[in-house]
Amino acid sequence: MDSVQALREAVEVSGLTHRQVAQRMGRHGAYVSQTLRQKSVGGDVLASIATACGYRLALVPLDGGRSIVIGEDEGQQDEERAADRVAQARALVHRAAALLDDMEE
Repeated sequence: MDSVQALREAVEVSGLTHRQVAQRMGRHGAYVSQTLRQKSVGGDVLASIATACGYRLALVPLDGGRSIVIGEDEGQQDEERAADRVAQARALVHRAAALLDDMEE
């Protein structure tokens, strides 16, 4: 899954319209729609749209090491960290299932 496809999924799962996401970002109404039509986006755009949809951008190492969460507050509570890890694990499982579906086609 590429970054734009991941953003499309985040927007869809959030239940927000493109206009609502753009408003949360302080951008004009068509910004998200225009961005999601591009072939790729920069990391700052990826993080901004993800945050507006209620996600944190995380870098998850392939070897199972410590994840890096972009925009994480140092004071974030342990319960929130655990919930984030569960959400990340679910997202990875979902992506893996999608990749398997793609391979079967």
